Amino acid sequence: MKYVFAILFVFLIISCNKNNEMNKEVQIRLKNNSNVKFESASFNNTNYGSLNPGEVSQYEAFDEAHDYGLVQIIINGQEYGWIPIDFVGEKPLESGKYTFEYNFDEVNKILTDEFIID
Repeated sequence: MKYVFAILFVFLIISCNKNNEMNKEVQIRLKNNSNVKFESASFNNTNYGSLNPGEVSQYEAFDEAHDYGLVQIIINGQEYGWIPIDFVGEKPLESGKYTFEYNFDEVNKILTDEFIID
């Protein structure tokens, strides 16, 4: 009988660890905080599709992400964004929900972002 309890205890520990691992996901969405349409918007090679001014995308799940990453936004056929060189010394985001708000300066043709913890 004590073996049955030992086996049940082991399964309980394993299932708890799996549940904790499943909850360790980072959910990221994008917001178009500008006055122009984003024909295409992607973060870390995940395409969020087009975003109208003021529109917020759905959350997409990532196993790991940082408070910056590969950004590609197409506006009027022109690609804007940035490519991170590396993440050396950077701590990955904790599991949770985050929003990257992007603004486009139409005069100077500059894309800026703001990182929000939801």
